[in-house]
Amino acid sequence: MSEILIEQLQALLPPVSYDPSGRNLKAQLAGDAAVLGDALAGLEAVEKAIFPETAGEFIADWERIYGLTPSPDATQDERVQDVLAAMGDLGGQSIPYFIRLASLFGVPASIQSFRIPVVGLVKTGDPIYSGDWPFTWRVDAPLSAYVSTAMETRITDRRPGNTDVVFGYGKEVVDGIALKVDQLFNAIHYVAPAGVLGTEGL
Repeated sequence: MSEILIEQLQALLPPVSYDPSGRNLKAQLAGDAAVLGDALAGLEAVEKAIFPETAGEFIADWERIYGLTPSPDATQDERVQDVLAAMGDLGGQSIPYFIRLASLFGVPASIQSFRIPVVGLVKTGDPIYSGDWPFTWRVDAPLSAYVSTAMETRITDRRPGNTDVVFGYGKEVVDGIALKVDQLFNAIHYVAPAGVLGTEGL
C-alpha cells in the first residue's frame, strides 16, 4: 500500500522541476505516504462505524448517542446487541412490547403478572398473592438465555414506574419436571394399584 501511495504522489510532481527517483525526495514522499496511509485507514474505520455491527472501537459513540453504559465485562458482540436493541426499541408498556423488547436481545420470553385473589375469578389450586405482588410481574425466559444482563437492564429501565419486575429462567424445565412428577404420582397411586388388584379395566 505504501509503495502504491508513493507512486501516486510521484505522479503528482511537476515533470521537470523534480526528479521522482531522487533519494531525498523519495524519503520525503515515503513519509508523506505513511501519513496518508494512516489517514486512509482511519477513514475506512469511520466508514465502517456507520453500522454498529462493524463499528469496532466506535461502538462507544453509538452507546453515547443511545445513553447506554456497557458493563465492564461486556464483549463487543454484547455491546453491539445492546445498541441494536436500543435502535429497535419503539417504546410502550404493554405485555407484547416487553416480549418484543426481550426478543431484540435474542431472548424468547413470556410475561406473568400476579393479581389479587377475587372471589369468582380464583380457581382451586391458584396461588394467592398479596402485599406488593399485584405490582410485580415476571419475565420468564428459557434456561439457555441465563443470564441476559443487557435484557434485564433494558426491561427494568422501561418498566412502569409503579411496578417491580423480576426475571426467571428455566420455567420450561421446571414445568417438564412437574409434569413427570405428576405422571409418576398417578402411576404409583392409581395405575399400579389398579393393575395389582385387577381393576384397571373397571
